[in-house]
Amino acid sequence: MSNLLPREKSEMEWNRFQYRALLILALVLLGSATFSFFTLLPAHIAMQVERSAAERPDTDQTKVLSPAENQVRIERQEVIRSRTLLNTITPIISSTSSPTESINTALSLRTNGIRVDRIAFVAGVDGGITLSGLSLGRENINQYKDALIKSARFKGVSVPVGALVGSEDGRFTITLTGA
Repeated sequence: MSNLLPREKSEMEWNRFQYRALLILALVLLGSATFSFFTLLPAHIAMQVERSAAERPDTDQTKVLSPAENQVRIERQEVIRSRTLLNTITPIISSTSSPTESINTALSLRTNGIRVDRIAFVAGVDGGITLSGLSLGRENINQYKDALIKSARFKGVSVPVGALVGSEDGRFTITLTGA
């Protein structure tokens, strides 16, 4: 069997075929990159909106509002933030475990004016939970500590003296053990 086209024409057709294949491959790669971009774009936008909302100073609004309105607004923001966090974490934690129940109990006992920024859990026999955050006053820390002590969930509640005295500018760390 022989080729009906002359050698030069055959090579030219083969080159055209290779260029078309290369063009199709490039278009497929470009299409998959575009698809990936538009798939990830909503997540990127959500992260940027969240970041800008977190970085936005709320000082201008707090000066205009009365202290009671300001407290209500801050508590609403904390509730929304907590719900968002719980909605994000709930699918990951499929079963209710002892640490999850303890953390939920500790967060539900928070009093007005307490914001928990960080939660650390240490597993083991002597394990515990460390809550770090910010308080509007030392009375709020005392009330929160008393609520945690009254709870039967925790055997030990420890708060540094500096936080109780108010020398740490509202920052506090509470260590919970037991249950």
